[in-house]
Amino acid sequence: MTQQEQLKMFRTMLEQRVAELTFATRRRDAIVIEKSADELERRLGAAARELAVRALEGETAKLREARAALRRIHDGSYGTCLECGDEISPKRLKALPAAECCIVCQEARDLGQSELPVAA
Repeated sequence: MTQQEQLKMFRTMLEQRVAELTFATRRRDAIVIEKSADELERRLGAAARELAVRALEGETAKLREARAALRRIHDGSYGTCLECGDEISPKRLKALPAAECCIVCQEARDLGQSELPVAA
């Protein structure tokens, strides 16, 4: 598969993801507050709303990531690690099309390190 074909494939995947997440973030029925005289029902409702809010926050974050990846495709920087500038492996991009970092830099981010680990 040529690089142009791969890029087109990733663009299509990301556009589909954006459409799915856009639809998902519009569904906010679970956040509606219903009045209840029963204390247990109020607490259960509050817990359900909290879960719905967290799910919505997660979907919104994924939507931002997918849109950012589409912008990188548009500006020609897609597939380049934002931390170190190396190429992100096509295998990683197939698994996670919105990836903005190579696996080494992502692991460093996940560990809370601001810089790449120094080889000994």
